[in-house]
Amino acid sequence: MSKQILTYIPLFFLLLLGQSVFCAEPETLEAAFKRVRPGSEPQAIIGFFKTNAPDLLDEIHAKRKDFPDAMDIFIARLADRFAEIDAYRGEDQATYDRLVRQERQQCQVRKLAREIQRLGKPVEDKDADAQRQQDLAKAKTELKVVLETVFDESQQQQLIELNRLESEVRDLRRLANDRAANKDFILKQRFEALTGLKE
Repeated sequence: MSKQILTYIPLFFLLLLGQSVFCAEPETLEAAFKRVRPGSEPQAIIGFFKTNAPDLLDEIHAKRKDFPDAMDIFIARLADRFAEIDAYRGEDQATYDRLVRQERQQCQVRKLAREIQRLGKPVEDKDADAQRQQDLAKAKTELKVVLETVFDESQQQQLIELNRLESEVRDLRRLANDRAANKDFILKQRFEALTGLKE
């Protein structure tokens, strides 16, 4: 009798341990952000993506249980992306607005791409298939328009950045030319500063 009890005691503890593991409350998204990026503002991050790219939060909820390590990396990237965008808020409102618009556009691109993939599967019913093909054509057209808009805005931003860099290069070149033209004067001042002697 005592041998049977000793045999079942470890099984009983394993059962209790397993039950406590399975009964544990899943970690909230807010807690996950705090754990992965201590010092971050989880409510602000979640609010930002809920407004501008809700599909990313949906993806975390859908895959966190099966792929916890990958989702931790994904959560960290979202926190970093939020910090990158939020740094411009109040400092450079135009850049902040552009980055927020990009997040929304990328969300729309992902949504349309998923819709196209879903509609790409034929159905048995001919009437339903005709509607599916119309919806598919519409989604493809919408995706092309959004992709073109994203490309054009990106191209415009690159040209603005290029013009800014060219302006900086011109300023640096002018400074270098001024310095070269004043070489003798600069060297004379440096010599006098080092030696205390006038030439």
